[in-house]
Amino acid sequence: MILKNLWRRPTRSLLTILGIAIGVAAVVALGAMAEGMVKNYGTAIGTSTDLLVIQANALDPLFSSLDEEIAQRIQAVPGVEAVDPGVYTWIATDEMPFFLIFGYPAGSASTTHYRIVEGKPVTGPKQIVIGRRAADSLKKTVDDTVRLYGVPYRIVGIYETGQGMEESGGLVTLTDGQDIAQKPRKVSLFQVSIRRNSDIDQIKRRIESLDKVLSVNIASEYNGAEQYAGLMQGYAWGIAAVAIIVGGLGMMNAMVMSVLERTREIGTLRALGWRRGQIVRMIMGEAVLLGLVGGVIGISIGVGLTELAERAPGVGAFMEGVYSPGLFAQGLITALILGIIGGAYPAWRAANLQPVEALRYEGGAGADGKRRSRLLFGGQAFRNLWRRRTRTILSATGIGIGVATLVMMGGMSKGILGQLNMLAGSGSTGHITLMQKKVADMSMSALDERMVGQIQAMPGVKSVSPYLMGFVMTADMPFFLFGGIDPNSAAMAHYQLVEGRLLARPNEIMIGKTAAKNYKVGVGDTITLYDNRYKIVGIYETGVTYEDGGSVMALREAQRVLNRPRSVSFIFVDAVNADDVSVVRAALERRFPDAQASLSSQFAQDSDAQDQMDAFASVIGILAMLVGGIVVANTMMMSIYERTREIGTLRALGWPKHSILSQVVQESLWLCLVAGALGCVLGVVMLLGISKIPMADAMITASWDLRTFIDAIAVALGVGLIAGFYPAWRASRLQPVEALRYE
Repeated sequence: MILKNLWRRPTRSLLTILGIAIGVAAVVALGAMAEGMVKNYGTAIGTSTDLLVIQANALDPLFSSLDEEIAQRIQAVPGVEAVDPGVYTWIATDEMPFFLIFGYPAGSASTTHYRIVEGKPVTGPKQIVIGRRAADSLKKTVDDTVRLYGVPYRIVGIYETGQGMEESGGLVTLTDGQDIAQKPRKVSLFQVSIRRNSDIDQIKRRIESLDKVLSVNIASEYNGAEQYAGLMQGYAWGIAAVAIIVGGLGMMNAMVMSVLERTREIGTLRALGWRRGQIVRMIMGEAVLLGLVGGVIGISIGVGLTELAERAPGVGAFMEGVYSPGLFAQGLITALILGIIGGAYPAWRAANLQPVEALRYEGGAGADGKRRSRLLFGGQAFRNLWRRRTRTILSATGIGIGVATLVMMGGMSKGILGQLNMLAGSGSTGHITLMQKKVADMSMSALDERMVGQIQAMPGVKSVSPYLMGFVMTADMPFFLFGGIDPNSAAMAHYQLVEGRLLARPNEIMIGKTAAKNYKVGVGDTITLYDNRYKIVGIYETGVTYEDGGSVMALREAQRVLNRPRSVSFIFVDAVNADDVSVVRAALERRFPDAQASLSSQFAQDSDAQDQMDAFASVIGILAMLVGGIVVANTMMMSIYERTREIGTLRALGWPKHSILSQVVQESLWLCLVAGALGCVLGVVMLLGISKIPMADAMITASWDLRTFIDAIAVALGVGLIAGFYPAWRASRLQPVEALRYE
């Protein structure tokens, strides 16, 4: 009976299964990619030694900075056989937004991890061996040249390691790596080999006792992505949740319409003695079967999408999937839950139909309620939607959630960029922001502090403010931004005190108003960063989310804590005359070719962060709208089935095909327009609510412009037009005689 009922409407069943399948595919694909990213990123530092030494409390090895001379102290520890200093960073190229750079002394034990399959190893400066994936993405081979920050490097070999992210980069000498990473006489890590039969735990403790700045890990057990695992998985589930919710609404929509369409049939069964429990089991059985079939198909689609993503040039290594029985079980459980939830209300509604009322049901001619409502706007298309309010509301909700997601992502992206443009007060008219060119992430920007004096001496420059950005991630402070700034620079005026005073000593710190509230601290209290205690002397407010949720210390102290002497992240330049900004900017670009000079009000847009945010938002938008489009198509198909006799009557009365097609398309557009408007409101409300949550209020800012809403509505209407066209075409092709015979 269950299979027969589903097979009677194969198109409707197929669309419902497809909607569920996409939700499950999102769970599987995004979950596999998140697990893969955690695994690949965490093991991207090729270890062929026994111990790995990085900077203690560093957010990530990419941000680790240690003095090169520490290698001699580690070498002197009894039991240590060899110490290989290494540099680990990534940069952006035109073909690859994330190009990993590994720098080790030529011929060291650490370089043996990179197995040369073509050419030879690096033996000297300005040589590079690149990974197999990088060679494919860059379309380079041995003896070709690759430019890194404008400097030519000759490719002397190609290596393979079996690790996707490692193969998406290149290996250079330590000195070249330091130049690329802007870490003169600094390294990211030390790889330590110990003598045979030595006590590794004892050696580990001895190295840690050398300096509190050192964190020592057993190389085979190290996973650099542990801190990111929860964050990545949370993102993946957040994206998948959109598809799951919309897919669940599509399932409920299909089952509700199945019940409405079979009202007389269900009434007959009730009159023949079927109990309510039997009706519930039949409807729930249909829903669960649809969900499980959708789950199996969705798992297959998810695996296919992941495999396809792995082949994306330049970024495929970051999307390699890791599959597990647990992940597939999650997909099937998701499908089962969607089936249960999607079928619960329709099953209850069917079970409560009274036989006499059900047998009197006239199908599409009636309304959801007992009486018709008069509508003074919208025309016939809108009235047709209003006749089936339950179906329309469920469909509109599915589309609305997709639109709300677009609006949320647009508001979040614009808010982040706007806040970054105001960093340290740099967004005022007349300001220019300098950062390092071609960095994969703006937080990795590194500029030589000596540039400050050179810029200050240039004509047309009023003031120069260097700024060093740092992060810390601890149990007490999940993600805490701190900035290093010269207390005498013009940028200090940006930090408006609400309590206390400005910085005067190295062991002092000012924190933002939001941070003071979240961490329940105030003037006179102390906080610990990188094992250093700082006295809070002031609480400030800037209106910039990141800053108000973080802190500021003296530039020299921040450089000491981060072990980045004479290095800064950004340099903010104020022109004497706002009208001369373009001239000053052009002069800066000529003088410092390795730096990117942007108008401060636009520097975030000029960075790679803009492209990354746009790409992320696009993926979510496409996923949400794809599932939403299936919901609309399903709704319109069910509407056509339900109104087959009505359409036949209209055709018999002389309505031409194009009039039928036009009306159905109008219904689809009306549905998506209303859903889009409601989705815009929902997206605004949701993001504003999230931005008020403690801790989230230190990172998320909501900001929209008119284009965000126009784009979201346009996408919704596009979905309506595409999803409604086939049902409209099918309706226009109905022959009057066949339609009037439809039961």
